[in-house]
Amino acid sequence: MKKGLKYLAVLGMLLGGLAGCKTGTTGSSADPQTKTTKKAAALPSFSQAEKEAKGKTVTFYGYGGSDTQNAWVDGVITPQMKEKYNITVKRVPMNIEDIMNKLVTEKEAQKTKGDIDTVWINGENFYTAKQGKLLAGPLLGKIPNVKKLMNEKDPNVVRDFQIKTDGYEVPFGTAQLTFIGSKKAFAGEYPTSAEKLLAYAKAHPGRITYPAPPEFTGSAFVRNLFCDIVGFDALNKAGDSYDELLKVSQPAIAWFNEIKPFLWQEGKTYPTTASEMDELFADGQLDLTFNYAQMHNAAQQEQGKFTSDAQSFLLDKGTLTNYNYLAVPETASEKGAALLLINEMIAEEAMKKKAELQYGGAIPPYDFTKVDSGFKRDVEALYADKGEVSLDELQSKQIPELSAKKIPVIEKIWQEKVLNAE
Repeated sequence: MKKGLKYLAVLGMLLGGLAGCKTGTTGSSADPQTKTTKKAAALPSFSQAEKEAKGKTVTFYGYGGSDTQNAWVDGVITPQMKEKYNITVKRVPMNIEDIMNKLVTEKEAQKTKGDIDTVWINGENFYTAKQGKLLAGPLLGKIPNVKKLMNEKDPNVVRDFQIKTDGYEVPFGTAQLTFIGSKKAFAGEYPTSAEKLLAYAKAHPGRITYPAPPEFTGSAFVRNLFCDIVGFDALNKAGDSYDELLKVSQPAIAWFNEIKPFLWQEGKTYPTTASEMDELFADGQLDLTFNYAQMHNAAQQEQGKFTSDAQSFLLDKGTLTNYNYLAVPETASEKGAALLLINEMIAEEAMKKKAELQYGGAIPPYDFTKVDSGFKRDVEALYADKGEVSLDELQSKQIPELSAKKIPVIEKIWQEKVLNAE
């Protein structure tokens, strides 16, 4: 997510030779030497895809470091696509920076039959892809399960880290910052606001901490507390510059400095990773941990790392939420098969399996008012007696992410005004 902006420089270099060419939404581009035009195929309709894509091979490029995600694609989606459409799914594990470089290279080479048919993407990488016209679309309206299962006006469908999606992405999964506290320590009175968290830390020195930004989870915690104290709207309306964000963030900066001496190790050092914070919590050295995976508590209990003393909760004003998405590159060879694959990957039965802890415990980006009540019941049963909040509560307390451009600025403010404050 945070590596996308550097690809703008790559885009500038690689696409510079195409500056005099006109590129439309279908991905056409003219060769300045031959004056010929290579035009990538437009996205077909879904019904066309059903007729024409059978028997094809479709590639799915995405982060390959999650064993549970890989198992779901290989064990659930791949056989399903083969049985339903006789389509072979080829999963290609690749880091997003390498995927982005490959897309840019294919674009620069004016390929109309590239290697990547479907890509797992979000955040700054989507911004880069959109700026470079690397994606085919609009895509959202061509996927039947979007209309059937999702709210197309959901803020996280309309915008990805405040970048307008314009239908070029299909929501694939959700991430929401979720807190996990000790039932024994909090006795049911969980610190559901910045004010309560500060009061608890003062009354119980050394029992609260967070990973130091720019570590992903620690950065999310800092942004969430900024939103809780300053307000999402104020931060969202502020400019992206250091000075503007610094000005609006003064109350949050004061809060972080006030809580600092009451943190674990008196705020002189911080966990380097979320896993380290989890270990301190599991060992009883901390009363609180948190994660961007909503069902992290259940997964940790399933693995025997957390006990039944662990209970998930959310802040009263909500917690940061973002979606990850699926998209089709402009250079995709099998656009029709890609449409079918995306539709199947977000289907109810597939998402119900993906919600199982063996497949990562992922919560689908559905509008649960559109989904049969049995679906919600079955998903929530997967986490019964594992200290998780309900799907309804998760959805009712979602805060959209701030602009991707603001994240490194807020991290810098924290480092300069909190971490290194005199």
